[in-house]
Amino acid sequence: MGIAANKYAIDESWLLAAEDGSLPNVASQDPRFSAILALPDFERFVYVLSVLEGCTDQECATLLGVSPQQIEETRLRALQHFWKPRLNAES
Repeated sequence: MGIAANKYAIDESWLLAAEDGSLPNVASQDPRFSAILALPDFERFVYVLSVLEGCTDQECATLLGVSPQQIEETRLRALQHFWKPRLNAES
């Protein structure tokens, strides 16, 4: 799995806050990055791998050591984080 995992290696440094808790410049200037950073860790990993990187549920499941069903459920939860504010604003 080492070779396959390297194919999907992601530089996550831009997703991490600095030691003082501040966001990297690019993240603090773009609300989309802030929304991604606000996701719980596992949901963020699943969202980045499956949505942004385009990995299949099976590939994500293999990389993260969970079932494809868990990937699907977690991706849906992550997407709900993005839609809830929009739905509440329209009400």
